[in-house]
Amino acid sequence: MKKIGKIFVFAALAMASYSASAELAPQWQKGTILANVELGLEPVGTAVSVDYVLVDSWWQGHFTIGGEIDYGHNSYSYWKENRIGVTPRVTYGLNITPQFEVHAMFGMGFAYQKDKYDAVSHGSYFGVEVTSEAYSTTSTYLFSNDFVGCRYFFSDNVSVMGEVGYSNGFPDIRAGLSFKF
Repeated sequence: MKKIGKIFVFAALAMASYSASAELAPQWQKGTILANVELGLEPVGTAVSVDYVLVDSWWQGHFTIGGEIDYGHNSYSYWKENRIGVTPRVTYGLNITPQFEVHAMFGMGFAYQKDKYDAVSHGSYFGVEVTSEAYSTTSTYLFSNDFVGCRYFFSDNVSVMGEVGYSNGFPDIRAGLSFKF
């Protein structure tokens, strides 16, 4: 968790120092909508989100509100885990150039998780075979999504994007496409 905190502090300082020393590109207009589709690693998963620019000139940047649906999957030799989460989110971003945007995002939401354990043989001890029975569990929990990222627009309305951060049980490193409406 300390590592993620350091990433956020670094990103905030970078944004502040750049905005204090350079002329920024025009920010997105209020009412702009961004739709994002990302694939992630660690664990494998995906995120689909929508952001709405609520304020277009806040602290030299733009402020968005939105929502996100996440899916995560882990598996090992005898264990499988699937998660789905729904997260309201807020984002602060700066358009460094007309094509390049950096942002920090925070969200807090609910997740549903299902774990499935297969029967496993642990070997024979003192002539007795030791095994675990197959079973599954489900749970729901509150989780946070905290990311810093960037977008590079290669056309007026389509960009590649990448984010790194912390998401409890969902991908911490993700990349994808963003569409501006």
